[in-house]
Amino acid sequence: MAVDVLVAPGIRRIAVPLPLALKIVNVYLVEGANGWGLVDTGLHTSEGERVLRDGIADAGIDIADIQRVFVTHVHPDHMGMAGTLQSAGAELVMHSPEAQNARVLWGEDRSLLVDQAYGFFLEHGMPSKVDDDMKESWLAMARRVDAFGAITEVENGSLLDLGGRSLRVVWTPGHTDYHACLVDEDAGVLFAGDHVLPRITSNISLYPWSREDPLGDFLDALRAVRALDVTRVLPAHGDPFDDLGGRIDELLEHHRERLAKVVDIVDGRERAAYAICRDLFPVLRSAHEERFALAETLAHLRYLERRGTVREIPGEPILWRMR
Repeated sequence: MAVDVLVAPGIRRIAVPLPLALKIVNVYLVEGANGWGLVDTGLHTSEGERVLRDGIADAGIDIADIQRVFVTHVHPDHMGMAGTLQSAGAELVMHSPEAQNARVLWGEDRSLLVDQAYGFFLEHGMPSKVDDDMKESWLAMARRVDAFGAITEVENGSLLDLGGRSLRVVWTPGHTDYHACLVDEDAGVLFAGDHVLPRITSNISLYPWSREDPLGDFLDALRAVRALDVTRVLPAHGDPFDDLGGRIDELLEHHRERLAKVVDIVDGRERAAYAICRDLFPVLRSAHEERFALAETLAHLRYLERRGTVREIPGEPILWRMR
């Protein structure tokens, strides 16, 4: 079944397939007093579009009945079919600075930021063949993102009407710089996007255009979300769950352990981030995974650098050592 009926009152999950190791992204169909809305859209593949349309039809409506779509962040598995939904009549809504990033990332020159990442990864020791494959993989993924038009921008802390439901926009940086969740404060429901996942931890990446400390941002945002009065969590990947506080405690502990492992790897040696990455992630099955692994390793190194534990040594490649 494409739809899990009522994962929370008035909310249906549509499990949209992905051509990735992470097989599914959850799109949430929201019924309110005044109509229908959607949270996230899925990557645009022919199978993904079919599943999305079928899932909407299973609820007894047509894609043209979707009035408003909120996209939690710019990644293609969340934003890919936004243009299709817009063409059917939906309003596209995003957290304001994330909308600005979407226009850059998915604009006419979609290779601009990819080229920046390519050079950045070379500087940090990624072999050129791996980097070439990474770039092609990224551009292939970009071709699965619809062209889109105007984006309605909403601010952190504001209330968004989605089909007649009043949902609070909550900025949760880390996975992307301006990722945002939605909170139904009346129902105690969190649309978590990729911020809090039930079985895996979100990829936290450092790129040349990132905020200064993505992992620090992420950990702070986890602690802030932990204080919300939430009884049901609707993640973008994996099954809905109820113990938000317990899961956040697990994620905080995971990153404490990961940071300790990075320190163990760096201790006593000067090493490029890519070499550290391959110790942290010994099994990488695709160029897509290579990119995420190196970017996440760099986020952990930046976190440690800003707290005086390691330092960056300029060179070709750039190296890292204990301070």
